[in-house]
Amino acid sequence: MSPTLPRSVVMAGHTIIEMSNCGKLFITINRDPTNGQPAEVFVRFGKAGGCGSAVMDGMSRMISYGLRSGMDPERVIKGLDGIGCHAGSNSCMEAVAKAFKLVLQGIPEEMMEVCP
Repeated sequence: MSPTLPRSVVMAGHTIIEMSNCGKLFITINRDPTNGQPAEVFVRFGKAGGCGSAVMDGMSRMISYGLRSGMDPERVIKGLDGIGCHAGSNSCMEAVAKAFKLVLQGIPEEMMEVCP
């Protein structure tokens, strides 16, 4: 991998709401304006605090460093998809993989509507 590229001052992206065993997650995936590829991810729980939030914050930082160092975004999906937790499938890790799939495949128009 190459050295981490500096972050642009402005990045556009999508915030996707996913339900997981831990509750509602807000997953923001921003794209590099020079090449359109995902360059960073932020994950926030609907309820703040706790160990889960800290773990997701650390994981998000590491994914972002990897993306800005040239990591293929498909590796995020491959690495996180299928990881369960003590509550079974539908873990926070799987929610992040699902959000990356949506962003990479193109978000369907019907998902751009106001959520219930």
